[in-house]
Amino acid sequence: MLKKIFAKMGVGAAKVDLTLKENTYKLGEHVEGKIKVQGGKIEQHINFINVELWLEVRGRNGQFHTHKVASIPIVSSFLIREGEEKEWGFKYDLPMDIPISASNCSYFFQTHLDIEGGADAKDRDDIRIKAPEALYQFVEALESLGFREKQHSGQFNGYKQEFEFFPTSQFQRRIRELEFEVAVEDKGLRILLELDLPSFGREREIKREISFSTEELSNNKKLQQSLHQIIEEMIDNPASYEHFQPSHYQRGEYKRGMSGLGGAMGGFAAGMIGGMLLGEVMDDMFEDVAFDDIQEDLEGADDLFDGDFFSGDDEW
Repeated sequence: MLKKIFAKMGVGAAKVDLTLKENTYKLGEHVEGKIKVQGGKIEQHINFINVELWLEVRGRNGQFHTHKVASIPIVSSFLIREGEEKEWGFKYDLPMDIPISASNCSYFFQTHLDIEGGADAKDRDDIRIKAPEALYQFVEALESLGFREKQHSGQFNGYKQEFEFFPTSQFQRRIRELEFEVAVEDKGLRILLELDLPSFGREREIKREISFSTEELSNNKKLQQSLHQIIEEMIDNPASYEHFQPSHYQRGEYKRGMSGLGGAMGGFAAGMIGGMLLGEVMDDMFEDVAFDDIQEDLEGADDLFDGDFFSGDDEW
């Protein structure tokens, strides 16, 4: 009798544990592991087991916001006897449109064992999600053209993840900053490239959507040549690239701060995490502050968005 009472409170009840083969993965990679349930001191009926992938983002005020990326059902309705052990395989393919792990952005799997008439058991496993090889190849070509990654590159503002570079050689006097968003696809990369050009004491922003196949990305010399030509064309004809509009803009789905590239990394949670983070900023400001100023303050929070993705000591 006492065993049943304690088990309802979680003492001596069944436990669950997810064991992954790795704790670091790249976007789109296959995750594998095993789920083990260990019976407690009494027989219990289990309603179900599922595994959820969660994104956790730290806001500028230190508050954490979470967003469920996926829920993976494992098994439903079974009996676990006293001291019995059961095991299931776990498989999941990571999405392509989630942000890479960063100082303010992390991931974990949470395994949920739903116990009938008792306290549920849970297990948390943190993972790190890195950039795919294709993105490293693109960045290597940029670096070969004299671009270097900025200290706070890779910031995730709740809507999108943007990478920032500055010129050090041939483009130093012609470009102030190069930024890009990227969509990782089976056949290569789609990239929204933005150049900030000096223009009579102010910056002139121009944007262009480009794409490279897996074959093009694997040839560093040709990739350099293509990138160089694209950048030169944008600099020489800035008026042709000043009025870029994302496809979802015309459908009325676009909001300030969202990704301008369909399927871009970080775009999956648009409106969810972004709205939460924006709310934090608004709580600290007067009601009559313009939305643009709020968004600028959010995106410029350097203490929040640390991270050097493709160089430095950290291997992303």
